[in-house]
Amino acid sequence: MVNLVEDWKIVEEYADDKIGFYQVLGDDEPVEIRVFVGRCGFKREFQSKSDQLLTRILAFCRQQKYIKVSESIREDSFFK
Repeated sequence: MVNLVEDWKIVEEYADDKIGFYQVLGDDEPVEIRVFVGRCGFKREFQSKSDQLLTRILAFCRQQKYIKVSESIREDSFFK
């Protein structure tokens, strides 16, 4: 289970040295970002790719060396 957090600042403070993952959904606008750290998650849709909060979140994820996820599949379907 993922505990969703609405305030990005709280996620930044909680992150510490935890391993994190992030995903950007949508090639065009609007764009959605999802970030998963520890047991907490953050997700939000942005109408513009140049939104300041989106830019801040992406910079944070890169700085923390979070793993960018392209898609998800069930574990038992990964190997055929």
